Amino acid sequence: MEEVLDREYEVEYGGRKYRLKPVKAWVLQPPGKPGVVIALFKLPDGKTIRKVIMKLPPS
Repeated sequence: MEEVLDREYEVEYGGRKYRLKPVKAWVLQPPGKPGVVIALFKLPDGKTIRKVIMKLPPS
């Protein structure tokens, strides 16, 4: 998960695009189903948004 937090992602919000590093990231994966990695991003105006940054195969 460390490499996810060190990388910059392109985040679109309100019609604008930002290149940001996530503040926090976690995995949501129900047993036997595909999962996703969700991250929190802090925008320059102070807002915090969530975005799916990666899809995972079923476990």
